[in-house]
This record gives sequence, structure tokens and C-alpha cells, in this order.
Amino acid sequence: MFRRTRTLALLAAGGLVATTLAAPPGSAGTAERVGTRSWSPLTASASPNFAQAAVARTADGTQHVVWIVDNPDGTHNYEHTTISPSGSQGPVTRVLPTSWAQLSTPVDLGVNADGSLRLAFRGTIDGNTANFFTYKGVYTAVSVDGGSSWVVPREVLARSNSDGGVTMAYTPDGTPITGYGDTGGFHWNVGAVPEAAVPTATVQEFTDHDAYGASLVRSGSSVYVVYQSIRGAGIYARQVWPSLGAAVKAPGAYTNPGQPMAVVDRPGVGVVAAYTIDSRVVLWDVFANRIHRVRGMDGPNNVSLAVLPDGHLWLAAQGPIGYTPRVSRVSARGWTVDRRPTLLDDLYSTFGLEVSSAGALRSELMLTGNDAGDPSRVHAMSALARMTLRTTPGRWRVGRAQRVVLKVTDVDGGVARVKVRAGGRRCTTNGAGRCSIRFPGQARPGRITVRATKRSYYPENARLRVVR
Repeated sequence: MFRRTRTLALLAAGGLVATTLAAPPGSAGTAERVGTRSWSPLTASASPNFAQAAVARTADGTQHVVWIVDNPDGTHNYEHTTISPSGSQGPVTRVLPTSWAQLSTPVDLGVNADGSLRLAFRGTIDGNTANFFTYKGVYTAVSVDGGSSWVVPREVLARSNSDGGVTMAYTPDGTPITGYGDTGGFHWNVGAVPEAAVPTATVQEFTDHDAYGASLVRSGSSVYVVYQSIRGAGIYARQVWPSLGAAVKAPGAYTNPGQPMAVVDRPGVGVVAAYTIDSRVVLWDVFANRIHRVRGMDGPNNVSLAVLPDGHLWLAAQGPIGYTPRVSRVSARGWTVDRRPTLLDDLYSTFGLEVSSAGALRSELMLTGNDAGDPSRVHAMSALARMTLRTTPGRWRVGRAQRVVLKVTDVDGGVARVKVRAGGRRCTTNGAGRCSIRFPGQARPGRITVRATKRSYYPENARLRVVR
């Protein structure tokens, strides 16, 4: 039985502490671990099937997740939880002290310079336009205790008069820059606007393109937006801070318009976006204006991208019914991608997907989906790195002793200290990812299974054949 307890308290700043839920599945009360074999619901609360989680990592490696939930009375709220670097889920809290009549998704979640969390969203608390919390702009909720409680100040991050998704980044000094796109263009603001100044506040904008699925990202000392334009018939990137730059068009025609753009700042490269051309997933190196195809991900509805400080990328994809969610890893340098993606556990229906990572060998994924007959919920699952196992030779004749060289690689090259077992024999790879096993002559033809294992990697198998 899933029970909720509400605790409301006023803060000196005039905000409200969020509602705290009793321990749901995966909360601190059960110390449940997000696994690598199947999806685990982060909450018992239902979400709309178009919901998409927002994720952010704090300096300690903890992943923070926020998503929209539906209430039985037709109102909405946001929920927050944490996933530790080892995959343990923390408690679930409600972000808003009272549920709202309408809330936006996707939202954006960031980490302020002081380590506190900031959520950017739009909506209306009750539909009454006389209320400050009704479509006056992009609102914000802030947590200084890791998501246990939240304050909703009477301010906006950018003025607006409608609902819809939002995007947020930070300038080099830690000031939030928040924006949203629509049929008229892209609109943004730097900093926060207090309630008294909202009626006369303005936003910066460009209007020569419409802007859908817009995502802000900081690279170096500048902030860019990557967006889709119907009028411009493509995907574009553009500097918006400290000054407005010229639009750069991505190669190809985008397959899935309307989905939020997956974009990161890759060390040593700059802005990188993921999207689909003719149903094929590509990575766009924006500053070089070149694309790199990702194998094994054709036909998705949605892609997501995460970057690590060493340059590794994790790329995930979700698609229509029958398309199994999947994830691949990209090398720390260059554009080497897994030879094949990891196919994740599937649900009957899947929708928005997000990927995040605290380490090069493990990623966490958040997926909105459901099994047949169940409501849509936000689920989590972890993925490990993949290895490739090659054998030389792969077959030999009966009656002949044979030395087989085994080579284990990943996207970065040879993998050391991999344990390889075959036919009751074993070896461990050296720094180049190589080792060898000598097999005595076999009296009969047959097959020998080779298995390579190492912590934080999926096991990899190969087959040797002894023939006449």
C-alpha cells in the first residue's frame, strides 16, 4: 500500500517547503537499487505519457531527477528523487506545496553555483490570471538540502504568458539563463525577475526562426541554443549570450520534429547535439558542423545524450511500440561508438527518455512508460559499458593443438585485466587487451564457448569451432 503524508512549513524567505511522500518503492526506506536488468518505477504516482524527466548531477555524483505527476483530481505536481553513483534510490519528495491546475513538461533542472538545485517550469496554480502563479513566466523552485524540501519564490526566470517546455543553462558566473521557444521564435532572460518587476519586464529574443524543442547549453564563455525550425526547415545552433550570433544549420533534414533537442558541451570539442536524419541517429559536432552516424539506433522517436568530464558520451534512444530502448557509449576522444548498442528491457509502451552518467562505465536512464494495463510512470534502469571479444583463429581442425589469441576492446581500445574463460582454461588480458589460451588437440569436432568478464562491463561471449 502506498501512502502519502504531507508536511507543510513556511520558510523565512516566504516560500513553502514541498510535500514529502512516505517511502515509495525505491526510496530510502527500502534502499532499493536501480538495476541493470529491468526498469524500476521511481514512484507509484502516474505521469502523462508525454512526460520527460529532467536530470542533473551534483558534485558528489548524485543524480537528481524531477518529473511531472498526475493526481486523481486532475491536478498536477512534480516529484523529485535521487539515484546514488552505486544505483541506490533516495526518498521521493513533492516539489510544489500544493498541486497546480496545469504544469509544463519538459522542465529543466540545474545545479546552482552554491550546490543548491533549481527547477524551471511554467504553469498555473488555479487558472486565475489575477494570481501571480498563473502564466506570468518561467517559475522556479529551489532546494538547498538536496531535494528534501523546496522553496517556490515569488519571481520568474523569464517572463511569458503561456504554458510549455522550458530550458535553462548558467552563465560563467553561475547566473541562470532561461528560455523557451514557440512559433514566434526563441525568448530568454538572464537572472531572475521579482514579482513587482514582472509587469514591465522584457525578454531577449530572435524572431527570424520559429523554435521548437529548444535546449540551452554553455560552452566556454558563451551560451548557445540548439533548436528545430519549421520555417527554417532544419535544426540550428545559435549563440545567445553574451551576444546574439548567427544561426548555423545542421546537416540533413530532421526526422522527428517537436522532440526536445539532446545537446551537451563536450570537453575539447564544444557543443554536440544528437538527432535523427532519415530515421538514423547522428551526432552533430556543431563547431565543426560535421555529423557522425551512430550504428544500431535507426528508427527512434526520441534520443538523449550525456557527457562526462573526460569526453565520454552516452547516447540513448526510445521509439514506437516494437522499438526496444537502447544505449551506446562514445569514446573519450574521437567518435568511436559501440559496435552495437545495449538493448534494454522493454515495456509495452515507452515515451520520453533521459540518460545521465557519473562515470565512463555506467549510465542511468529514466524512461516514461508502462506495461499493458498499467498507468504511465517514470522508471529507471542502469546500463554498463560494452566490450568486444575477438578470437584468432576462430576455428581449427580436430587432432591439432591450437593457441588462440583473444583480444578484448571497448570504444577506447584494449581493455586490461579482463578474465577470459574457455573450455576449462583461462587467461587475463594485458594492458593492450590481449591474452592467449592453448587448447590440446580435440578428438571430435565441436564448439567451445569463450566468455570475457570484468566488473562494470557486460559479459561478452564468442564461439570457437573445431572442425574435421
